[in-house]
Amino acid sequence: MLAASTKRAAARHAASFVTSRIMLTPITSMQQTRTIYGGLYKMAKKMMPRMSKTEKAALDSGTVGFDRDIFSGSPKLSALDKYSAKLTPEEQSFMDNEVNELCEMLNDYDIFHKQDLPLAAWKFIKEKGFLGMIIPKQYGGKQFTAHGHSQVITKLNTRSTT
Repeated sequence: MLAASTKRAAARHAASFVTSRIMLTPITSMQQTRTIYGGLYKMAKKMMPRMSKTEKAALDSGTVGFDRDIFSGSPKLSALDKYSAKLTPEEQSFMDNEVNELCEMLNDYDIFHKQDLPLAAWKFIKEKGFLGMIIPKQYGGKQFTAHGHSQVITKLNTRSTT
């Protein structure tokens, strides 16, 4: 019993010594860097769950864009240039009219103390379709892009953070 615990203690001591030497010794060559990071990568790879067939199909399908490149291990930063973060004319009109009007209705002090929006604001939100911004038009929503939805939320958050 004593021998087994002594062996474990010696193994822990050796492991901590090696780890501290690796951490304290400056990495001076690419080979050392590759060895350390390669070992860490292999260890992390063993700990991660295997990719399911569905996840692999989604990544291979090309519908996930830049995410696919990141998870495949070869991101191309030039691919980000093709994404245009512009509002559609419908989204821009909504921002200029409905969102501005809702912002004028909001008073952060009152919202904080009452812990609720004014009834007029709730009515306006329901009537103007704020709750259906990402819902497809065929189901009665506005079908805004992720960027458009984000811009609406961002602007409202500048008026009231509660």
